[in-house]
Amino acid sequence: MFRRKNRYLCPKKILIKARFMEIRRLGLKFEEVSAESKDIEFSIAKELIENLFIGMSKLSTKYDNELFSDLPYTYSERPLDAVFLPVLSKLCNSMVMVEVPATRQCDNKRFLVEKASGRIDYWCIYKGYSFIIELKHSFDCFTTAVTRYRKVTQRWIKMNEQLQSLEREIKQYEEATLGVIRIGLHIITSYSDKSPNNQLIAQFNESIPELFERFHKDLAKPYPSLKPNMMICWKIPKRIIMNDIYTFPGLWAIAKIYPAIKHRGAID
Repeated sequence: MFRRKNRYLCPKKILIKARFMEIRRLGLKFEEVSAESKDIEFSIAKELIENLFIGMSKLSTKYDNELFSDLPYTYSERPLDAVFLPVLSKLCNSMVMVEVPATRQCDNKRFLVEKASGRIDYWCIYKGYSFIIELKHSFDCFTTAVTRYRKVTQRWIKMNEQLQSLEREIKQYEEATLGVIRIGLHIITSYSDKSPNNQLIAQFNESIPELFERFHKDLAKPYPSLKPNMMICWKIPKRIIMNDIYTFPGLWAIAKIYPAIKHRGAID
């Protein structure tokens, strides 16, 4: 089912050395790049993201049926809950909460956040760890050479700012888990404003390695430490693409996984 191989992401521009995977699961096709790590916490977080994204992709296919074709990923962030939350709840045995009240404060000079009230998008427990997930959604035109800064990169930066501002809050958590892992998950819909056709679909599929490279590079501007450490692309089935007015050939999960934090209720 899985074909695993290590390779440089882009033969022409060697910027990342990572693990590349082609995945076929639930009748769908994915491509994935992630940092190589033997850390158990990273591996569990990576597994959660992978299962979550594949599950929500499969659930999205149900929105293309005999009655209608209206995909959640062609809207804004909140409609994604229609496929995101049911899958997350199933994976976490219903131990999920949304819009959790939190106090944000960050002393990082780049992301200075004065003490203020806010909300965390999702809290859950998976395989013995607590997880905090901040979710963003953007659109990216796959026929262009540059990632939009205001609509995509700035949202990525904001998401990481939100996660870093939670460190003090997280240390006070009292649930009996092994630690709290923060995940920033940016769902990006690839699009073209042209009507779908075979040529556009082929163009997208051929550009996937370059898009991996572009996201990895552009999302880290101007902060190299914010480079994503996991990216997955769902190659949306042709039958679904052809049912829309515009071309939406791919959906991405771009993730930043932070090291686990030991909290007040942590168990050894």
